[in-house]
Amino acid sequence: MAMPKMSERDRLHELEARQLKIREEVETARAQLRERYAVIVRSLPVERISEKDFRTLVEKAVSASEGGTSEPGGLVPPAKARKTTPANGGTPPGPGERSAPAAGSPAYTQAAAFPAPV
Repeated sequence: MAMPKMSERDRLHELEARQLKIREEVETARAQLRERYAVIVRSLPVERISEKDFRTLVEKAVSASEGGTSEPGGLVPPAKARKTTPANGGTPPGPGERSAPAAGSPAYTQAAAFPAPV
């Protein structure tokens, strides 16, 4: 037996109900993903940087990922990073060498949050 044809009004009501259900599913998935990322952040030594630096770092990472870049956070990859004199004196790194960032610096936290690919 064939089902009776739905009225436009009934069809609209059904579509709105499906849309609401999907919206709720999206919000649930978003909350679960954010909680998973929060677990990662809780395991990082974020207390070594200021809240402002942390917020800036995360905002850059999110905005860069929205643009489809391959580098996390739109940050300069270590090979292209500007070479500077180490904070402890010493000599600047030579060609092809990288100096280790000072503990507590934004670059140190960046390296901890986004380690260089192996």
